[in-house]
Parts: sequence; C-alpha cells; structure tokens
Amino acid sequence: MPILSHPHIRLSEHIAQIVTAMEGIWETWHSSLSTGDRLKDACRKAACYHDLGKGTTAFQAYIVDPPSYRGDRDEKGHTALSFLCTALIAEAEKWDPLGTLLLTAVIKSHHSGFPLLEDLCDIGGGPTAQILRRQCSIFLLQDLQCEVDTHLDKQWLLERPWARVKRFFDRCILPEFQNLSIEKAVQFRLKTQLAYSFLLEADKAFLAVPDAKLHLGRPRHDFYPAWVTQKIGAPDQTPVNNLRTQTRDEVLREIEQLPEARLFSLTAPTGIGKTLLGATWALKLREQIGKKGEVLPKIILVLPFLSIIDQTSREYEKILRQGSETLDGSWFLTSHSLSDRQYNDALEDKTEAFFIDTWRTELVITTYDQFLFCLMDSSAKHQMRFHNLCDALIVFDEVQSLPCCLWKPFEKILTELSRLGNSRFLFMSATMPPFIPGLKPLLPNYQEIFHQCNRYTISLRLKKSKTLVEFVEEIQERVPKWVENRRKVMITLNTRASARFVRDAVEKVLQSAENPLPLLFLTADVAPVDRLKSILFIRENSACIVVTTQCVEAGVDIDMDLIIRDFAPFDSIVQIAGRCNRNGVKRMGKVEIVDLITEKGRRFSEMIYHSIHLQETWSLVKNVENIEEREILNYSDTYFSQLMKTRDLGEKHLERFARWQKDESVKTLLRGYEGDQVSFIVAKLDSELRSEMTKLSRIKDRWDRREAWRKLAGRIARISISVYARKGFEPLEIADEACGHLFLRDQFYDSQRGLMLPDDKEENGCLIL
Repeated sequence: MPILSHPHIRLSEHIAQIVTAMEGIWETWHSSLSTGDRLKDACRKAACYHDLGKGTTAFQAYIVDPPSYRGDRDEKGHTALSFLCTALIAEAEKWDPLGTLLLTAVIKSHHSGFPLLEDLCDIGGGPTAQILRRQCSIFLLQDLQCEVDTHLDKQWLLERPWARVKRFFDRCILPEFQNLSIEKAVQFRLKTQLAYSFLLEADKAFLAVPDAKLHLGRPRHDFYPAWVTQKIGAPDQTPVNNLRTQTRDEVLREIEQLPEARLFSLTAPTGIGKTLLGATWALKLREQIGKKGEVLPKIILVLPFLSIIDQTSREYEKILRQGSETLDGSWFLTSHSLSDRQYNDALEDKTEAFFIDTWRTELVITTYDQFLFCLMDSSAKHQMRFHNLCDALIVFDEVQSLPCCLWKPFEKILTELSRLGNSRFLFMSATMPPFIPGLKPLLPNYQEIFHQCNRYTISLRLKKSKTLVEFVEEIQERVPKWVENRRKVMITLNTRASARFVRDAVEKVLQSAENPLPLLFLTADVAPVDRLKSILFIRENSACIVVTTQCVEAGVDIDMDLIIRDFAPFDSIVQIAGRCNRNGVKRMGKVEIVDLITEKGRRFSEMIYHSIHLQETWSLVKNVENIEEREILNYSDTYFSQLMKTRDLGEKHLERFARWQKDESVKTLLRGYEGDQVSFIVAKLDSELRSEMTKLSRIKDRWDRREAWRKLAGRIARISISVYARKGFEPLEIADEACGHLFLRDQFYDSQRGLMLPDDKEENGCLIL
C-alpha cells in the first residue's frame, strides 16, 4: 500500500517536494560558502528520513481524515519514531558522529523546537519507550521501503531499538560533541540550526504556496547606493550637514578598501546620520557582491526600540522609492509586534502569510527581540527564519542598548556566523561598547569627527539630590521663562509615575499662561499610536514642552533646545543628549542631569537600572560639573572599559547555547525579568476593532482564524498599554473582557495623559513605575 504523508500526498512525493524547495532556497538566496556540499547532503538526508515515522498503521489511519481520527493520539505521532529509525540507520552505516547528531536533532524536532541535548537523548525508557514499543509493532516497514529509499532492517525493530539507540548516543555520539571546544561547539550549533531552518521552511513550502514558482522564484531587485544620495538631495550648508556629507564620503572610501571584511563598526556622534550611513554601507556592499556574480545578500536592519522603527522604515522606503514607486513585500518588510502583515494583495492569504513568516524579501527591518529569536530561541516558528541570517548584510543600530549579559554570546556567535554563514555585520553607535574585537571601522578617524561636534554641554547637577516635589517646584518656576522664550524643552524621568507627576505639574502652570506651549507626554502609559503622533508633532514644531521616560532616548529624530534628565547610566545620558541641538543650527544646547529621590531617599534611577552601571557612572562623573560634546568619547570609552571588567558578560549563556542546554528566555536575557503584566486595549482609539475581533473569533477553520488574528495583531498592539500588576489589582474594575482581551473603559484613558487609573499608588495593587 502507498504510504501517505498528507491526505492527498504520498510520502515519496512530499520528500521530492521538500528537496526541490530546499534546492530553490539554496539557488536563489544562498551561496556555496554558507551551504556547501556536506550540509546539502545532510539536508537531503533529513528530507528523506524526517517522516519515516509516518509508516505506521496508526498514522496512515489518521492521515486519511485527520478530523475524524479516534485512535490513540500517541501512536499516530511520528517524530520520535523517525528519530529512532534514522539513528539505527546511522549506526549501521557508520555515519560521522556529529553528522548523526545534526540529522537526528533536526528530524526529531521538526514539529516542536530546537532540542535540548538532554531531551534529544531521553529515549531509552519511560513513556517515550513505551510509545515506540507500540509503534514498532504496527510499523509498515515493507510498504515504507517501497516508498522511501531506506535500509531499515526489520530485526532492529524487534530488539528494544530505543535502548540500542540510547547506548549508541551515550557511547559514540555524545562524547564527540562534549569534547568540542566552545568555538567548535558554537559552529556545530549554527550548522545544525541552518539545516533545521532549511527543513522547516521546505517542509511547509509546497503546502503553503500552491504555485511553487512563487516560492522558488526571486524577483530581481537591484539596489544602488546612489539612491541614498538622491534621497538626501541638496541639504542646507550647515556645519552639521557638511559633516554628514564628509562622513558619508569617508564611509564609501572605506568600503572600497575593505571588500573582504566581515565585521564592521560605525562610531559617530548622535545626529550625524547613522541611519543613512548604514544604508550606504549595505547598498554599496550589496552592489559590489552582485558585480562579482554572487547571490545578492539580503539586508537585515536590527533596531533596539519600537519607537524608532517607524521613522527608520520611512527613511528606507524613501530610499527604495528612488528605484521603484511600487514597493511590495518582495522589496522590504517590517517585522515586529506593531507591523501590519502585508506582502502583496494579489497573493492568497496562506501564501502571503508564509512569505512574511519566512522573510522572503530583500530587506527586513526588525527589532533586537526578533533577531535574537531567530538566532537563539528554540521555537520552530523563529528557527524557520534562521537561514536568512546567512549570506546577509546585517546592520545593528544603537548596539549599546544590548545588555551586558549578551556581550559574550554576541561576540562568539556572530563572529562564527560571519565565517560559516558568509554574512557581514555592521555595528553602529555613538557610544560603542568594545565587546567584539577586530571590528573594521568605517570611520577610522571618528575621534576627529567627535571633536568637531560641540552642539551641547552636559551640566551635572549631582551634588545635592532632589525629591520629586522639590524638582517639580523648580520646574514650575522655570516654565514661564520657557513659554516667554518659546523654548523646546524635554524633561526625561526614569519611571512612569514620576513622569506623570511632573507632567501634571507642568500642565498646571501652562493653564495659566497667556500663550502656553504645547505639552507632550511620552511614556508606556500612552498607547504607541499616540506616542507616534506626539513624536511627529515634536519634529514639526519649534516650541513645546515634552515630558517623557527613556522611550525616546536612542535613535528618535527630535531636536530640543534644553533637556533635563534624571540620573542614568552614562550611555543613556549620552543618548538623550543626542536629542539636544541635534542639527547644530541653534546656540549651544544644554543637557542638565539631576539626581531625583523619593521622600524616603531612594533614587528613581535605582528602580530601573543595574547598580553596576550606575556605580560606574557615578565614579566617572562625581568630580565633574560640565562635559562638552567633544569630550564625550573619552568618557564613554572609560565607562565601557570599566563595565567590561565588572559586569557579567554572559559566558554562561554562551556555554548553554553552544551545549544545547536550558537557559533563560531570549526575552528575559534582552529585557530582564519584567514581572507579571496586564495588557489593555484602548478601544476608544479604534472604534471598529472590537467588532472585527468578534467576527474573527467566529471563524470556524482553525488555520484561517489564527492567520486572521495575526493580521490584526499589529493593529491591536498599536492601541495597547500594559501595567505591572500586584496582588489585589482587579483589571475588571477598569476594563471589560471580550474575545480573550481586556478593553479599557473610555474614562481611564486620555491621549494627552495616557492611562489614568482611579488610584495609581502602589497600595492599589497596580504599580506604575
């Protein structure tokens, strides 16, 4: 009898489709440097053997009509049995130990996630062995061998094969893996992830894309660095614009001189145009590679904060529109929690979703979270994208925002990925942490460029701490002068509660002013859609007062006359200072740093930042009153050098990654433990959303319902806010539950003030920092 893989597809046909899809991926998106013959052979074997476990009577009964199957759910499973069969073949044919581990890992986990080593080898007893015992007794070996080119011996399945495979791994496979150096272990992990990623995408390709040509083809989109020049046009002749032109010319010259380099750095002052410099690097290098006849690399732009995604996407869209007015997902995609899942309206829903999920585009703009999910998270949905990190040009903006616990993993993993995956990386920052040695600078004379920039002075008012009440009294006294002089002022606090307190105090003064300045509020209490509107307003208006938390600290393109900021780590101080006199067309800007404390004497900075970062900053500036922008670089270098000596740089996380061991989640590594949060949808910001969500919940087909929700996810996220809930907090006192979400009642949100709870105090149970 024929062995089926899917209701209307034979297993042999499915295997052929996977191999065809893999070869299409290799030919259109990857070079021989990243794949190689050995890896391709391993992938073809994985395609051949990954579904061997489907050759049981239980699975064949299930696959004919899955919804009506009433048999044993465990017996119809196939991944563990496929793993078992592959391991038996590997032992008999004396495969290479590491090659065996790669193949069996890919096969066993292709419906779950990248495996922990302990889970992969947990096959010798317990429930897994009991299930395998039953499956071996109903295995259609003769029919399977007619369907698939395999050399399984029936006798193997009669002799406790699970125990045999366990001994095989313990004696022959695991010792070989455990003896690898950390560098070799990282290399092997990346090779395995690459094979895993190829199989995951290819396994779904022909099922998700009815027209295989759509999946296997790649429209030719040439990018040209001249588009950046055309987008810039002819800017006004100002000192800052002249410096921007100078740095871009130097970057272009440096790229010509470093054609074979893999790891680049771009250290430049804030506001010097790093977004466009990064685009210049990517487009120029891509053009050079294309001229050599090599596969055109995908460009991946990685950003730390959602607050700068929108403005960066618009910049790149303007660049690409120099070449085409009709841009769809094949040109570029944004991939983050607020993005719309749109690729091309002409595609079927399943095809469009698949293209988005697999990053089938020339340029991806994404977040650190999404990149790290691809790189280090085990889930199949993220690992399916992993191969996109090979043969790519990857730009990391604001790299100083990466937490110290990821410095060592980043150094080792990305260095190996640049070698094995044929990718090139550019790390950009005004305050570059020195955690990756050997970077080739695109601006070798960046010290001189910093010295030419002197747009602001940082005034360190730290000799005496101020309570929040004392600080507010000072601000209220200064507001009338700001109004009179039509100043553009930003006040940045460390917590949401302190920012709200200051904002309300400023509002009271402005209400009595004859010609008040606009007051803007930017914290996590404000829904993303309203924050974006405020940022656009700040850019377009010459005078206003902005009260914010650190959500506009790095990368947001706004230009202020005066900034007052609560104490923070030195790199955060420099980043916020980069919003002051950004374009250098005003008189010397001023950034005041104050030290705010609660009534009980606790610093607000200590509620948010790591103590070592604060301590190193205090040591750096304790005897300093003023720092001019041109002096920033020396302070920054000293600060990061000290952090390299005092902080945990993540050796243990690197070891766990390399050895396939359990570790903290990517989200925790990147953001720290955030506690329990409650998320609310601000329904008043999108009056039609709730009814549309209700319609989606009634969709009967599970796949269609899931994809409909995913398409709506960005729209939901743009009008959502979260709070940290403590014991006693009752969300239903301020919200209504529907469609599995909490809809905030209208009276508890205002676009100017954000979330307004009946009582924001801690004893209410809801803590707003």
